Amino acid sequence: MQQNINYFFGNILRKYREKRGLSQEKFALLCNISRAYYGRIERGEHSATVELCKKIADALEIPLYYLFIDLPE
Repeated sequence: MQQNINYFFGNILRKYREKRGLSQEKFALLCNISRAYYGRIERGEHSATVELCKKIADALEIPLYYLFIDLPE
């Protein structure tokens, strides 16, 4: 079964979040969203808006485009 783009994006988010040593709950607080909502994004069950992607990148202290570099074509 081919995974969708949200699945790959969620894995990228997880990698960056874990690299920072943050739980989903603490990271969601940094992004000013609920842990449940962030968890759905990370599992690929929900799409993140560009605005939310910017919040996530800011919380990770990385440029926004880093979130998209490793996405499959």
